Amino acid sequence: MNEFTRILELYEELLAKVKLQEVEMKSMREQVATLSEAIQGQAPQKENQEAA
Repeated sequence: MNEFTRILELYEELLAKVKLQEVEMKSMREQVATLSEAIQGQAPQKENQEAA
């Protein structure tokens, strides 16, 4: 029973880490989307500056 308890504790610890990583990945995806939109909005301005 002691081994089972230890395995359960490890499983719960790993599950918590996975959930945290999922939250962090979601946040990173949102940041990438925001930066991508900002870059796309700036791209024409930058090209115009280079042409001038």
